[in-house]
Amino acid sequence: MAKPLESGSLELRIAFHNAVSRFQDWTTGVTEPRVKYCSRFCPISEVCQEVGNLSDRLPVGLLAILQKETHTGDDALSPKMDETYGGAGRLLLRLIEKRKDEMRRRNLLQS
Repeated sequence: MAKPLESGSLELRIAFHNAVSRFQDWTTGVTEPRVKYCSRFCPISEVCQEVGNLSDRLPVGLLAILQKETHTGDDALSPKMDETYGGAGRLLLRLIEKRKDEMRRRNLLQS
């Protein structure tokens, strides 16, 4: 895991913005996307864990993207979201796990 920086570091917030973007572009059959954080490339789920305690308010545009991603699937993931980076990180982690489960199921059906 990346060495945590100061809780609200700009680098961490940028990495999370990139993680959300990479999640949106993530297609089935491709391993979990990676983003640059702390001078190395790490899985987007790692960045989500790093923002877990970050209480900075999420920008409206990023919040809208995550709400859209949540509503495209299971509404059980979309109760009133904590509108902080930490809340968004936890939500995106659940979305990542859901996507990985879907990919595993597809792979089982194809084999």
